[in-house]
Amino acid sequence: MYSEKIGIIGGFGAYAGLDFYKRLLECFSTGNERDYPHVIMDNNFTMPSRTRALLYDECVDEIVKDIADSVRLMLSNEVDKIVLVCGTAHYFLEQVYELLPEAREHIVDIIDCLGERLQKEGITECFVIAAEGALKKELYKKRLKEYGVKCIVPEEDEYGQIRCFIEAVKRHSLEEDTVAQFLSFLKKYDCHHIVLGCTEFPVLVDYIKNIRKKELEPYFFYDPLEEVIINLKRDLR
Repeated sequence: MYSEKIGIIGGFGAYAGLDFYKRLLECFSTGNERDYPHVIMDNNFTMPSRTRALLYDECVDEIVKDIADSVRLMLSNEVDKIVLVCGTAHYFLEQVYELLPEAREHIVDIIDCLGERLQKEGITECFVIAAEGALKKELYKKRLKEYGVKCIVPEEDEYGQIRCFIEAVKRHSLEEDTVAQFLSFLKKYDCHHIVLGCTEFPVLVDYIKNIRKKELEPYFFYDPLEEVIINLKRDLR
């Protein structure tokens, strides 16, 4: 039995949140439902686009307030470990901490978890695929530099294609054409250590593994949320 609670802040992408919760349960599974940790979820699907906020400075204050409100809800329910199921949302964390300084010790930073894993494995270079706002603001490039990791990123003229991959997961409309385009996209870059910087990408990669697994064999995928799950399993009391 765990005394600490886990809080999941979703609503950034319904199927990414669902996938994270499923994997969290699988990691903590013991065959007895009573052994699962206490999990509280908050899915606010009305939150404005984080990507448009970073690209066009739209609704930034509203996004920060919405994230802070979800975090405040978690804290009011005495949640110990809070996970934001969105890489791009981490760009706004410092502004959230200005509103809620006490949240800093409870939020599990998925980019830090990723950086620690890459550093531990001696990875010094990786290819990052993320939402265009995160790429434009160099979120992963700046954060992973602290861990001695150089980030290769897609060309700006490929942001539209990345957006299509993400939207296919959000709409739950993955098809063979999407798979073929994604595999072709990966082949353009001579880097086999790939960071799945948008939380929709693990869903897409898992889908591809079920139908064209062999074509993914040359690549090593690093999923920040998977690192979070590993850390929660190790550290939760």
